[in-house]
Amino acid sequence: MKRKFACFAVTLFLGVTVSAQVVSIQFDAGTFKVAGWKPPAAAPSKGWGSVFSVYAGAGDIPPLAGAYNVERDTLIFRPSYPIAPGVRYRAVFRPPWGGAAVEKTFDGPHQDKTPSARVEHIYPSADVLPSNQLRLYIYFSAPMSRGESARYLHVLDETGKDLQGAQAVFLPGEELWDPNYQRLTMTFDPGRIKRGLTSNEKIGPPIAEGKRYALVIDRDWPDAHGASLIEGFRKSFRGGPAVRNPPDPREWRVTSPKAGTLNAVVVDFPTAMNYPLLQRMIQVSGAQGSLTGTTVIDRQETQWRFTPHDSWKTGDYRLVVDTAIEDLAGNHIGQPFDIDTFEHVTEHITTKTISLPFSTR
Repeated sequence: MKRKFACFAVTLFLGVTVSAQVVSIQFDAGTFKVAGWKPPAAAPSKGWGSVFSVYAGAGDIPPLAGAYNVERDTLIFRPSYPIAPGVRYRAVFRPPWGGAAVEKTFDGPHQDKTPSARVEHIYPSADVLPSNQLRLYIYFSAPMSRGESARYLHVLDETGKDLQGAQAVFLPGEELWDPNYQRLTMTFDPGRIKRGLTSNEKIGPPIAEGKRYALVIDRDWPDAHGASLIEGFRKSFRGGPAVRNPPDPREWRVTSPKAGTLNAVVVDFPTAMNYPLLQRMIQVSGAQGSLTGTTVIDRQETQWRFTPHDSWKTGDYRLVVDTAIEDLAGNHIGQPFDIDTFEHVTEHITTKTISLPFSTR
């Protein structure tokens, strides 16, 4: 890339004499500099931005925000935000004494395309899923790009046919990411799950009982930096019977720990539950309030274990369960997904809980 210079003979600017200058624009360690001239002690009336500006990308766009200062006869601009990989920057110096502007372009840091992300897990983890399975959760080891699932995620039947292209397996165009873009939630089309709806009666559920399937994630799925995955991922599973009955806490088996230990309180469920909701919708409370500790989900989401940070004291405790907790088919405590019409949405979100008592001795 050719470097542009501006040469000036004797000129007067704000009382400062400038002679035989060669002005250059430099980029170093995330900062932009104008060297080869003697800036005045005070900024121009319109600010240093009127003299020196930096733009990200092409076109008529506002200059970058940042801070200016003068160091050893060099005007320095430090952007408020880090320089981004893959972006071209244009720095423009407008001589305050007049004359042609000096421009120079710089590329942002090299964008590392070395694969580093992988699929860590897909939930549910079982290899038999109910025919009315509602959601799948895909956990990645690093932040991923958005809007790519339709291209790189496939549901294959036992013949290898991609069902995504043939009919709506998942809700079209819907991707739900956690704030770190490392957990993707994919929702099966509810119209094909709920009985009595047209899609369910004409097409049937996305997963048919007794049929075999494979969820395939292509290696080419780009992460947040544009690099592909380290490797692709494949989860094979079979369709099982539909789960229509809501979770019933009376059927959960609670195993109490012994006082004075750091053993876990354990809850075993008769059927698998929603993995992310298990992590946050069951709390442990005692005489002094909620306990802090570590939660582990095990046995293909049929077991919940809580280990406290401090040893159990002799006494009574309770498990506080949010009734919005779900099984694999989206059934809540006391409410089957089939009759969930979402008609009672209000401006205020309310949380209902139930308590399961246990004691330590």
